[in-house]
Amino acid sequence: LWWICLMWGWANVASQNHQCPPHHDITPCICTVKKNGLDVLCEFTDQQHISHTMSVLKGSSEVIFYLKLRHNTLPKLQDFVFLGLDIRHLTIHNSSLAVVEVSSLSSLGKELTQLDLSQNGLISVPSTAFRNLHHLLILNLNHNRITAIHNKDFEGLDTLEILTLYENMISTVESDAFKGLDNSYFSPVHKAIFLTLPTSALSSLDMLKKLEIQENRISDIKEGDFKGLESLDSLILGHNHLKEIPARVFSHLTLLNSLELDGNQIAHIDPEAFVGLEENLQYLRLGDNNIHSIPSNALRRLHRLRHLDLRSNNISSIPEDAFTGFGDTITFLNLQKNDIKVIPSLAFDNLNSLENLNLQNNKLSYIPEEIMDPIVDTLRSIDIMDNPLVCDCSLRWYRVWLQNLRDKDDDVMIKKRTLCMMKSEHREYKVQELPLERMQCVGKNLEQTSNSDT
Repeated sequence: LWWICLMWGWANVASQNHQCPPHHDITPCICTVKKNGLDVLCEFTDQQHISHTMSVLKGSSEVIFYLKLRHNTLPKLQDFVFLGLDIRHLTIHNSSLAVVEVSSLSSLGKELTQLDLSQNGLISVPSTAFRNLHHLLILNLNHNRITAIHNKDFEGLDTLEILTLYENMISTVESDAFKGLDNSYFSPVHKAIFLTLPTSALSSLDMLKKLEIQENRISDIKEGDFKGLESLDSLILGHNHLKEIPARVFSHLTLLNSLELDGNQIAHIDPEAFVGLEENLQYLRLGDNNIHSIPSNALRRLHRLRHLDLRSNNISSIPEDAFTGFGDTITFLNLQKNDIKVIPSLAFDNLNSLENLNLQNNKLSYIPEEIMDPIVDTLRSIDIMDNPLVCDCSLRWYRVWLQNLRDKDDDVMIKKRTLCMMKSEHREYKVQELPLERMQCVGKNLEQTSNSDT
């Protein structure tokens, strides 16, 4: 025990060794002591006050673990402004920054690991200022006015792992723009203005794990577009203008675990669209598209698929063999906001592992017990709200299932207000509160229900 106390004592002494300058010397900036150094915040001030605060800090020889310059008037980051300072995390956010002079960051090359220049007025990547940041791990250039990424813009950033350029106006990415970013795990091209995939630039990122290219204007992808991205684990192509998924388009992405294609205009998925994804794909999002039937032929090769999202499409029916060949691994199935009127009796027979089923907001009047029998024992959550359900014995299973939730998602399910219509009365009832005798269960059906309740 003594050595634990001793170690705690050393850590406590170490944190107490850090000391902020007197408040009146750096006002309107604020300094607090953290375990790893100082945390300095300057907000709603100008270049003159910030420069003065930097001068005061230079005399302290302290580690500045966080330097946060937010909501300031700082149009230009001047040369050598941080000379003599040991800064680990630097944020210049929403401060009208438009110019980063060549030597403004050069003195921080040995220690700086995170740099956030988001929500400013940069129109290009200040590449010459970044060149000496050899220990930088995270670079955030979100919400600027950058229109193009040029060759060698990130040269020298050999340790960079996360680069983000969201919400810029990027329309051009040169072929060697990302060359040298061998350690990058996250991609920078979400919410640019791409009309086509910048394939030549991306192909050099052979260690990339996550590619986010959603909310662009990409209307076409083809086989070979993802060549060179063999390490990719997650691909997000949501909210583009894709109308079809052609054959073998993802064939190089054999390690892909998650694929998001929601929010496009997809109407056709080729039977060989997911060739290459057989061994690792577990999460597939196809919601908010124009799909008219479950793309079973394309899905059958995905024998490790666990999460399938087909919400908000135009699916009107579920064939009996819709999930044959791949359904036994699926734990999450979302079919809400479609146009499904009838579910055939064998439709869910292959969904042996299903835990979450969403059928909300379709056109289902009846969901008979024989349809649900294969999955009712594994289900933890089911949503059948906002359907024109008829109050009769076909809903008996749902009432019994709710009563036997046990370790399932009780609170979530109990709060759901699932209604059915009693045709003879032209009145709606909560299914979970409807008495059995009102559900028109007679003979053997009623007897089975009563046994289930006891």
